[in-house]
This record gives sequence, structure tokens and C-alpha cells, in this order.
Amino acid sequence: MKPPSIRTRLQLWLLPSLVLILGAFSVFDFHRAIEPVEAAYDAALANTAFAVSARLRAEKGTVALDLDDQTVALLRTDLIDRIFFRVISPSNETLAGDIGLKGPDNIVGATFFDAVFQGKPVRGIAYPVATPIGISIVLVAETTVKRDKARRDMVASRLVQDLAVVFFAVLVVWLSVRGVLRPLEQLASQVQARSPSDLKPLPENGSPIEVLPLIDALNRLFGRIGSTQDGQRRFIENAAHQLRTPLAGLQGQVELAVREASSLGAPAGGLADRLARIEQATSRVTRLANQLLTLSRSDRPTHDTAGERQLELAELVADSVAIQIDRAIDREQDLGAETQAVSIRAIEWELREVLSNLIDNAIRYTPRGGQITVRCGPDEGGAFIEVEDSGPGIPATERDRVFERFYRAPTAPAGGSGLGLSIVQEIASLYEARVEIGDASRGTGTVVRVTFPEAVRRACPSPVADT
Repeated sequence: MKPPSIRTRLQLWLLPSLVLILGAFSVFDFHRAIEPVEAAYDAALANTAFAVSARLRAEKGTVALDLDDQTVALLRTDLIDRIFFRVISPSNETLAGDIGLKGPDNIVGATFFDAVFQGKPVRGIAYPVATPIGISIVLVAETTVKRDKARRDMVASRLVQDLAVVFFAVLVVWLSVRGVLRPLEQLASQVQARSPSDLKPLPENGSPIEVLPLIDALNRLFGRIGSTQDGQRRFIENAAHQLRTPLAGLQGQVELAVREASSLGAPAGGLADRLARIEQATSRVTRLANQLLTLSRSDRPTHDTAGERQLELAELVADSVAIQIDRAIDREQDLGAETQAVSIRAIEWELREVLSNLIDNAIRYTPRGGQITVRCGPDEGGAFIEVEDSGPGIPATERDRVFERFYRAPTAPAGGSGLGLSIVQEIASLYEARVEIGDASRGTGTVVRVTFPEAVRRACPSPVADT
């Protein structure tokens, strides 16, 4: 299971906390908002109780209530709630009103209370009235329909407002977290988009100060890796340079010895055969040294464009085919070219190496009497080079691995080093070119195609030229 991202962690921490805080403030705001409404209803009850208390009269040692039926009807009038009242004399007798209505046990001044009367919840006030013969109690109560409706309306109103606040707060948090983490995402995209050989320092412009230590650490790591790779390249390059001269001399001496042995009529299977095998081994070692040198020159973090110039691919193909034609004739192979005029801006030796390795592989793998065709031309705004042979082909399961250095397929003929296609891939990557392996159109064989995107500087719709 993948660990949660920083964005997810921030949202898991911030959003629940934000919702909890907003919920607590919503409850607090609701109570603050409902208090004035409750106070207004209580004030109306108190005014009614005061009005009733003003009708009390003390006469001849008793307390009387001057309240006619019309006044009582007016007192009980309410469009929504039912109004109840009761006036209790100092002797605890009901002077008027609803007999079952009871107030709180301890009454100190005007006292509000909640109770249930006639099966319905009521809100009331108990108001003590001092008379010459004692304390009378005026009770006024009403059902809570208006109050309950006010609470519901208040809850609905607050709920809508609070949900809107929560929604926009969550949106702001989400956008803020996304914006804050965007530099990290951009940094990850920059690193992910790089090729393994691109070790240029990451830019620090516009990066938050918290990200700068990470960028600095990555740049130091890139620098150490680059230094290690440079050391390896220098070692390979120096070793290849040191080997080329003695190998060239050794090969020349072996060739002379082979010719002298042949002229002296050395018997078959004797000295001449041994010298021929030494000559073949020397040629392979010489080619390996040259390939290592080429690989060292092409395997660099950045491409040196100082040596680039406009090159005609058709001319390069013709030259490369001409160089390899003797080998193909010795193997009784039909080596030819089909070219269309197209030019790209590139370094000449790099394209010659691409063609040399592709043609060498085709000659090596194609049996005697086979066909090899080298093509070039424009391709959807770019240019292509391809070599098609009639050899045994490369199985689909092996087509990714053949680009690995020193990898040779189990069915590969002897004499190869496993570096040819690696060199092609390395040089192609310098031009952001695409290398593809497919099946030959003849039914058997392989097609290796190198496509240079947007590399064409001029393309001529001339007819195909066969070489």
C-alpha cells in the first residue's frame, strides 16, 4: 500500500479540524442568535404578567382581581400559541385563570420557567405582587409553537450559511494546499522528465525557501554522479585510445604474416590458419576498442552542438554502403540503398557511426545470399534512417534488451560485442530521435528505423534513387 502524499496528509489534518472549528462556532453563533428571539418572547410574557398584576385590588382584608371577560379574551388572543394565566391570592386561592397551571417552587422576583400544561410544553413567568395582606402570584404561560418555529428557522438559516462557509473554506484549503505544493510537483516533473544522462543543475529561481535545501541536495547529487560518470568516460576513452595504436600495428603485422604464409605455401590447418584466426580476433578487439571510444564520446549529459552542420543523409548513406560493400560481397549479400533527398543538422561522425553499426549488424546477422537495404528520407516533418535485412529477425521479447550494453541474444552469431545498438540508441537520444525495431517486409528479417523529429531542414520530393 502506497503511503499517503503530503497533499493528502495536509488535507486529512486541516479539513476535519476546520470542519470541527466551524461546527463549534456555528453552535455558538446559533445560541447567540436565538437569545434575542427568546428574550423578546419572554418580554411579551412579562408585559402580560405586569398587565394582569395591575388589576389586583386589596379590599377589606382580601385581594380581588378586576378583570372582565372581554379583557380575559383579549389576554388569551394569539394566532399561533395558546395563552394560559392564573392569579393566586396570598391564601393560595385561585382568583382567576387556569387552575392547574403551576409555577416554580421558589419564586424570587419575576421568574421564568418551563413546564408541561395540558400535555403541551409551555414557557411561563411567575410574577410576585406585594399586597397589604401578602404576596399574590401572577402566572402567565404560552405554548412554544412560535419559539420552536423560530429555532427551526434559525437552525435552517444557520445551517445553510455554515455549509456555505464550510464549502468555501474547504475549497480555499484545497486550492491553498495545491498551490503550496505546486513547486514540489513541478520539481518532481522536472526530475521525472529528465533522461538518465541529463545531470544539469535544477534551477532555483522562484522556488520556496523550504524547497531550496532539497534542490541543493539534488544538485550536489547530480554533481557527484556527473563526476563519477566523467571519470568512467575518461577511463574508457583513454583506454580505447591507448589500445587503438598497438592494435592497429598488431593487425597490420598479422595481415603481413598471413600474406607471407600464403606466399610460402603454408599447409592448410597449420600456421596460415592460426594466423587467420589471430587476424580475426585482432579485428574484433580493434572494433571493440573503437566502439568503446564511440560510446564514451556519445554518452554525455549534454550534447555538444559546436560541430553540427547541415548534412545530406543520402550522401552519408551512399558512403556508408560503399565502405561496407566489400564485406557484403564476401558474404554473397545484396547490399543496396534507397534514398530520398533530405538534410538534417547534425554532427557527421555521429550519423556515420549510426549507419556503420546498423549496416554491420545487418551484414553479421544476414545469411549468405541475403538482402540488405539502407533507406533514408523525410518523415512527417522529420527524417529517418532505416536498415532492413533478410536475416532471422529479432524476437519481440528480445527487442528491448538488444539496446542494453554488451547484451547479445542467445542466437547471435559469434564475433559481436553487443555494443552496436547501444551506440545507436545513445547517439539517437542526443537528437531526441526514436529507435524502433520491426519485422522486415520480405517476411523474414529485421527493420531498424531511426526517426529524427523536426530535424528536417530541407526535403526534396525527388524520385527514389536506387544504389
